[in-house]
Amino acid sequence: MSFSSSRLAQALTSVTLTLPPIIFFSDNFYSLYRVTGSSMEPSLYHGDILLVRKSDVYPDRLWHKWTSQTYDEGTEEAEEQQNALRVMALDAQCDRPIGHKQIAYTFLRPPTIYIPGCVVVFRAPDAEKYPMSEYRVKRVIGLGGQIVRNGSRHFELRRVPSYGLWVEGDNDEEGQDSEPKSSDSRTFGAVSKNLIVGVAERVVWPPSRWGLIPCITAPVTRSWWA
Repeated sequence: MSFSSSRLAQALTSVTLTLPPIIFFSDNFYSLYRVTGSSMEPSLYHGDILLVRKSDVYPDRLWHKWTSQTYDEGTEEAEEQQNALRVMALDAQCDRPIGHKQIAYTFLRPPTIYIPGCVVVFRAPDAEKYPMSEYRVKRVIGLGGQIVRNGSRHFELRRVPSYGLWVEGDNDEEGQDSEPKSSDSRTFGAVSKNLIVGVAERVVWPPSRWGLIPCITAPVTRSWWA
């Protein structure tokens, strides 16, 4: 066997051994997503590349945190605890394997989303109509089971389905016919968690915008439990 053939065989072997773990990691834990369009400005811009967390690793730690501690009423931790417990209860009612012994020590997809204001990537319900923008990034306004105030019609209240999320873009500018620039829950309603890819946690490109993606909520309450 020639030297060049040997090098080629080694390269193919390396690819064969490393590619499956990389694909498994990308499919189940973390992957990258490129922002397209201006619907999330000024928080995220066209071309930003995001690191997306696609599962809860060892979710038992999260369940234990919220079920075994007591926080002072009125604190941010107490509010997060209330949200987490309500979301986990509703998810369990919808046959999500919360508390399953085997899953508790591995990973659970998609991650448990209990904080309004976080940013998620999801497969759009109208993806068949707009195949070029099948996956979208928006901010969570309302959690499953909450009452939410419609962003484009503040007098209109909607109840989010138990296994859903109300998501909207950050860009409040209007496009043609006075419709919002962002195609989101104001257009197609709440998004099922079955369509959620993951939580966008960090901007990784360009380097000038490297950093965590903050959770942002409106100054006026947009969602609440009822």
